[in-house]
Amino acid sequence: MKKCRRLAKVAMVVTAAQFAAANVALASTCASPIEKAAVDARVLQSELMVAALTCGENARYNAFVQKFQSELVGFGNSLRAYFNRAYGKSGEHEMNRFVTRLANGATMRRTQYTMPQYCASAVNLFNAVLAVDKSGLRDYVAHTPFVRQSGIKSCSVQAADEAAN
Repeated sequence: MKKCRRLAKVAMVVTAAQFAAANVALASTCASPIEKAAVDARVLQSELMVAALTCGENARYNAFVQKFQSELVGFGNSLRAYFNRAYGKSGEHEMNRFVTRLANGATMRRTQYTMPQYCASAVNLFNAVLAVDKSGLRDYVAHTPFVRQSGIKSCSVQAADEAAN
């Protein structure tokens, strides 16, 4: 059992290192406010997807997708535009890799909790997001704690960071 926990921790460290290294290139290309909202929405969607699969909350995940379908489509288009701008011809491939890393990161964060703790937290997250007005998703995702997991900064934040240095 200890060996399994140790291996899980090593896997988390390796995944985090890979995610950080992959985000170095992204960090150099800042996102417009709309693109950043799309990135944040994708982070949230990945968290919800992992929660749904792990905790049997498929109905809540489907309710999220149905409620915010038009917003998610728009965010998807903006996310694709960001990756095409940042990576050119390999934008689609890099976006797919990014989405996979988000899902892997969400899965690794899940392992930091007991299953009852994680699923209780997931239910709270689903309740919170489903209580958001359709027009409020962009504001909601900007204030969720795990959106910083993307490693992508908005151009306004990057400009402020550069001015401070």
